Amino acid sequence: MEDIYVDLRVCNKWIQAIFENKDIVSIEEILEKTEELNDELNEVKTDFEIFKQEVEDNYRRIPIAEQLDITDKDFI
Repeated sequence: MEDIYVDLRVCNKWIQAIFENKDIVSIEEILEKTEELNDELNEVKTDFEIFKQEVEDNYRRIPIAEQLDITDKDFI
């Protein structure tokens, strides 16, 4: 089977940035990089979900009245 290559010089800048210092890449390299980026994305999503849960567990929303240190008694 012949290797198939992609000319990165005609691709978007963000695709070129992924494959630094390369003008031509094989389909196999593209698939490997896609898997790598997908794994990285899943890791970031997991970390973000953990962060959201930690914030939810350890912090509470502060009402505006409490932030400004006013109560209904201040207006009576």
